[in-house]
Amino acid sequence: MSPTSTQPAAPPTVRERLALDRDELTGRAHEFARGSRAEATWRVYEARWARFTAWCAERDETPRPADPLTVCRFLTDLAPHWRPATVADPAESVLGGQVLVRPGVRPTTVAGYLAAISVAHAGDAGGDGRPPALNPARHEMVLQVMSGIRRHPGVAPVRRRAALRPDDMATMLEPLQPEHRLADARDAALLLIGWKTGLRTDDLARLRLGDIVTSPEGLTVHLRRSKTDQSGGGEVRGITATSPADPLDVITAWTRWRAWLASHGLHTGPAWRGVDRYGRRPRATALTTRSLGTIIATRAAAAGLDGDIGGHSLRRGFATSALTGGANELAVQRHGRWRSADSMAGYIDDAHLFGESNPTRFLRVGGSPEKPVSSADPVHQHGAMR
Repeated sequence: MSPTSTQPAAPPTVRERLALDRDELTGRAHEFARGSRAEATWRVYEARWARFTAWCAERDETPRPADPLTVCRFLTDLAPHWRPATVADPAESVLGGQVLVRPGVRPTTVAGYLAAISVAHAGDAGGDGRPPALNPARHEMVLQVMSGIRRHPGVAPVRRRAALRPDDMATMLEPLQPEHRLADARDAALLLIGWKTGLRTDDLARLRLGDIVTSPEGLTVHLRRSKTDQSGGGEVRGITATSPADPLDVITAWTRWRAWLASHGLHTGPAWRGVDRYGRRPRATALTTRSLGTIIATRAAAAGLDGDIGGHSLRRGFATSALTGGANELAVQRHGRWRSADSMAGYIDDAHLFGESNPTRFLRVGGSPEKPVSSADPVHQHGAMR
């Protein structure tokens, strides 16, 4: 054998093959663990975990494995700091017998930080090969602190977007000129599809042209993935057809928008796109969730609607309007993809607030219940009850 020739590499031993196989399977397992949540969720977790580790570094605490008391102190630092009120405190600064000393984040956000700490200690936060540590997020003391933060009397109620009812939708759509303006055609279609399907704005932003199909019965909307379907199994929702003369006719709105796109050679891709500065050509890229929320709020303001209207107003409006109109609660829950009746409870309460089950209808002379006032009554038109 010449001096320059090389010896063939020795085949790996059984132990080496097993080690390589174990490493490969470990890597694939981490990929599956990573795929258990949406990338946007991982980015939030990683940002919150980074804040926790920075907080620990400033205070010479160990982030992983963290002591349960360390986690308790971190959660307490995130939450608002309140103290008991005294007679010397101005009345306007007292809430529930307490005075705010230092603002903090909402209980739901604090719980989000706790979830990030829990995931990191479960060993699937970064796929770094470290063994799982004891999970302090599940310690009884930590859970009690989190429960106390949620129950604190000084926390303001969650802000809810105003629900867009049928009259509101008609008011928003009335000034649009979808036959002549590209952006108006787009907005009419996205408003009606988002509202009648009860979509979140992120669901609406993900729709592709091929996901929305017309039929004699109405419109079918294919949702490839959603907040309640992270595995991407996909769901289909139907919107029943109405008369073309109906101001809320979704078939006409969608068909018109598709025709606009087809006239520019666009037959595939995102369902909702930006429009160039001259309002003549659709852009290639999809609208973002934030852009959709801005469009909804802008159209509502232009129509003169009051209230805190944004992206979630479509979803709230769908549930509230359907339930007020007499739709079955389970059917509304399924159509809107709420996981349980409890998660839809706030929408049901709004819908039945002044309905026949309201006991104040019996509080009148004679004792017989008063007939509920119709929302079509001129006294109760939009704006008078907001």
